[in-house]
Amino acid sequence: MDANKNNKTISLGFVTVRHHPIHGYFGGYLIVNSLARPLEFHCTLPVQPTRAQQILYGSTLAEFVCGEQIARALVTKAKGTPQVLFSDTLAVLTLRHMQSIPMAVIEFPNGESSSLPRPECDRESYHRFKAFGKQFSVLPEFAEDSSEIQGLFDAQKSPLDLLEPFGRIEEALMEAHPATKAA
Repeated sequence: MDANKNNKTISLGFVTVRHHPIHGYFGGYLIVNSLARPLEFHCTLPVQPTRAQQILYGSTLAEFVCGEQIARALVTKAKGTPQVLFSDTLAVLTLRHMQSIPMAVIEFPNGESSSLPRPECDRESYHRFKAFGKQFSVLPEFAEDSSEIQGLFDAQKSPLDLLEPFGRIEEALMEAHPATKAA
């Protein structure tokens, strides 16, 4: 019984949004356990902002669509609640204003990691930190998320590959939305 207490099971959430030039924005959300095995997966249908939304939201359109619409819908739909949320899309960070789970964006080394582009975000200021050999960004008003994230992994014996789940999400999105493969 003591062995179970020492092996506290953690779950991690990975949320991403991609932009297809014709079909619009679509997202995926994968929750994994400490062994990187899937616990839940959700994806959205493509979201195409209206011309009125493009005009009214201006430079904040990507944050609105990616964080407030797509990521929020995905996280709300999930049955489980991970200890931390990771994204590879800066525009998704606005979700942090609507939920209490620590959240960070993982920066991919050597630029783009995807066959479909991640939406661009105009925000310039982020609190950046390095941990586990990776560069992370959090919203400045939630800078304490960096220490919570580091603390969570300090207890882990072998940290997960935090970039790999995004590849699984993207492949699952391509499978769910075959029209996007032609991009």
